[in-house]
Amino acid sequence: MIVLHRLTTLLITLLTAGVFAILLFNPSNLLLAGVLGIVVIPILFSRLLKWEAKRFVFWVFLLLPMLLLLSAVFFFFFLEGEILKYSVGILVTLCMWLYTESVFEFYHLPSSYQAYTLEYLSLAFSILSAFFFSSGMYAMGLFMQLPIWVPAIVLGLFSWFASMMVLWVSKISFARAIRFSIVCAVCMAQVYIVLSLLPTSFLSNACGFAVFIYTFLGLSRAQALGKLSKTVVLRYLSVAVLLLVIIFLTARWI
Repeated sequence: MIVLHRLTTLLITLLTAGVFAILLFNPSNLLLAGVLGIVVIPILFSRLLKWEAKRFVFWVFLLLPMLLLLSAVFFFFFLEGEILKYSVGILVTLCMWLYTESVFEFYHLPSSYQAYTLEYLSLAFSILSAFFFSSGMYAMGLFMQLPIWVPAIVLGLFSWFASMMVLWVSKISFARAIRFSIVCAVCMAQVYIVLSLLPTSFLSNACGFAVFIYTFLGLSRAQALGKLSKTVVLRYLSVAVLLLVIIFLTARWI
């Protein structure tokens, strides 16, 4: 049985690569890519998670990688350069491999599991998903000339969901995670609106959005776990300010 679960992790990784390969080399076959990404990969993940659909943890560990995959595919449709497309496909495939390996060890080989691996991976996945999804929303807003409040609401809901998953994985109670995630949704919707007013590219705006959600999640986790201090606040703010300065100094202003 362990061997079969090990093969499942490999198959999920190969199918993820297959989704991006179809988008790159055979985009006319979108239906097959959709079936692999929305049906087959979730089924394989469910098998890896022992089909424990009645447990909330099952849905958390299932939906986080799917959020990354679908956000990346959404972002992929707005990319033009081949190098960027290859980079996104390789990055997401590697992320899915790391995640499936960690889930496999957590469920089926606990003696090999490294403590807090899934917590840090969940945080990284949420930030990366936020970048992909917000990039797609900024690009779609420009392309379709959407009212600014429409993508802002969508990004708020996305932030609510992603932050709730991350906080729950961090062993924060569901009730507290809900409260923090509601605040995150409101704040990130406002961040989206502010960044969309800047005369910069959608990639620069998405990088800024990812920095803000990273800072919010980091400080929220620290406060909920009783680890918030002046040093922690200064560290997160210093990193955020440095990243934002780098992003917008190197951005192409329109």
